[in-house]
Amino acid sequence: MKHSLWHVFKTGQEYAAIWPHHAVVAAMTETRVVPAVKFAARWMPPAAVVNLLVQYQWLGMSMAPQALISSLFLLSLPVQGWYWLGKRALTELDPRLKHWYLELAQKLQVQPRTKPKRMDLARLLDKALRDLPPEEH
Repeated sequence: MKHSLWHVFKTGQEYAAIWPHHAVVAAMTETRVVPAVKFAARWMPPAAVVNLLVQYQWLGMSMAPQALISSLFLLSLPVQGWYWLGKRALTELDPRLKHWYLELAQKLQVQPRTKPKRMDLARLLDKALRDLPPEEH
């Protein structure tokens, strides 16, 4: 199924917001990517402005295009992260994760989806970490 670019970005932001920060998911890639994207979203806009101002101050107008391009690159970092997370969130689960998803759905007594995506797993994990005792994750 084809998704619009806007939908992928919004899904990536939502995925980053609900991804649990817990030892249960410590080995998954998202556990490292989500904090990096959140860091970039918070600090890259000010870094881009400082980059542009410092380069303009020291190098003058002759290097303005290069300063602008490097600042735009800094601004694009969180966007790239949200895009990656959005694409990742919209992919179907592999068999191992699907099995875990079905186990959690059974323990939480929720109706599982027939073709779960990573976003569905993130939502279910968030619910499981809130509702289930630690030994049942």
